[in-house]
Amino acid sequence: MKVSDLIIKFLEKLNVNFIFGIPGSQTCPLYDSLYSSSIRHILVRHEQSASYMADAYAKFTGKPGVCDGTGGPGATNLLTGVATAWTDSSPVIVFTGQQPMYYLGRGAFQELDHVALFSPITKWSTRLIKPDKAIETLREAFKAATWGRPGPAHIDLPYDIQNQPIEYSDEALSKEASWILSPPKSCGDPKSIDLVLDLLVKSSKPIIIAGGGVHYSSRACGELRNLAEYLEIPVATTFNGRGSFPEDHLLSAGRIGIHAPYFNDRILAEADLILAVGCRFAALSTRWWTNINPNALLIHVDVDPRVIGRNYPVELGIVGDAGKILAAMIEKARSLQDLGKSLRREWLKFMEFMKEDWRRSEWYRKTFSEETPLKPQRVCAEIRKSCDRKTVFTLDAGNNKLWASTFLEIYEPYTWIQSGCFGPMGYALPAAISCKLAINKEDRYVVAICGDGGFYMSMHELSTAVQEETPVLVCVFNDGALGTIKHHQKSIYDGRLISVSLKNPSFADIAEAFGCVGVSVEKPQQLRLALEDGLRSVRKGETVVLDIKIDGEENLPP
Repeated sequence: MKVSDLIIKFLEKLNVNFIFGIPGSQTCPLYDSLYSSSIRHILVRHEQSASYMADAYAKFTGKPGVCDGTGGPGATNLLTGVATAWTDSSPVIVFTGQQPMYYLGRGAFQELDHVALFSPITKWSTRLIKPDKAIETLREAFKAATWGRPGPAHIDLPYDIQNQPIEYSDEALSKEASWILSPPKSCGDPKSIDLVLDLLVKSSKPIIIAGGGVHYSSRACGELRNLAEYLEIPVATTFNGRGSFPEDHLLSAGRIGIHAPYFNDRILAEADLILAVGCRFAALSTRWWTNINPNALLIHVDVDPRVIGRNYPVELGIVGDAGKILAAMIEKARSLQDLGKSLRREWLKFMEFMKEDWRRSEWYRKTFSEETPLKPQRVCAEIRKSCDRKTVFTLDAGNNKLWASTFLEIYEPYTWIQSGCFGPMGYALPAAISCKLAINKEDRYVVAICGDGGFYMSMHELSTAVQEETPVLVCVFNDGALGTIKHHQKSIYDGRLISVSLKNPSFADIAEAFGCVGVSVEKPQQLRLALEDGLRSVRKGETVVLDIKIDGEENLPP
């Protein structure tokens, strides 16, 4: 067989189900090998969407997402999604095509140093230069992507190397794959775990902060909930941690960070002990490092020792897998006679009081607003009411995500798939298609929440949704502007608005032109019916776009 055949067969052994991308002249051998493969190729309309889909697939399933692009522009178009995976620690495998080795350095068509291009935003970037190095290269790429702190890995594939003959037995491929799929996971230092548990049970105002390492990477949501409930300790999440703990749970302290409900800031300010798990304390989740009580004892658990203590001094750091360490804490806690629950009764009462106070605030009351144009708080509340607990939400960057982060509660694991700390626009629709593909025939909704600016950047993927038969509901928060920047210009630059207004077409009409269902929503009384009808159409196999006119002058909570 050829090297390209070997690559595809090895991906099959690694249980890869999808490859997202667009074929090009330098990847033709790889695509020819895909022709008879069990792996399904998803033809996107832009390579950026392919890398978004790979990132979303990894976040949703916990398995590596795989994407490809041809040389030159195909490779550069992948970069934004790969950077997203790098920032959010998502396991993604990236293949790029390359001109034959003999042509390199001679001004070949679309020639570019892809290895150098991807090196700053991947855990490992390399070029396959010898056929007999194919399995070794694939093995190292998958190890880099999935072992330890996950992240993207990149392999550049010269055209002539893909076509070279190679021999490798099916048994050897299976053995290699099984080894890669069983990564070692650190359980943490037992003595440190004992110390942590001792500090937790003696604390009167503890809080657990769960980050993306709990939710997307370690898949440790069950262990998190078990520990929180057993010790009766509140749980807050970062943006990427949403879904790791149900936000309608009595112990939920909500989402931390910018524009969060103010009850969360009050709880963080009062906490005397913080157990942070799989959390980097990045800028947006910490309000630029201002919302954490500096006098609180901090215990930091992460698979990456470089993260521990980077932004806040720690009382105790534990390096290891979040799931393993949380499970060890639960096991140890069950041997204790006194869990210290009586110490935390007033703390839990305080948290409930603050949450009730938030529900009485002017910000929250607008979830019931009958005003026109629609208040975004009301839109988020209606979306939540119309969708069941298992509905998967994918989010763009911008005000649309911030509104949803504050006023659309998340209840189940892996139902909040967002563009992350890198914050690219245009993410939600490709991500929704990817999640729907992963769900397959399971009867679950996927809802993409976009701003009008973000929808512009990927609305061509409606064609992909139709072609691949992946019905999703798209909710466009249409304020006729690049809302986040418009609000910045109003508040910081004395209202000197420049290049933030959008003269929009009817997104509903555009959806119809793609073969989808398009609906315009302008009044509160239209919204519930549009959502219900839209979800019925999705059940029938149609992708639906709701063009929802929101009040762009409404300010986010502080």
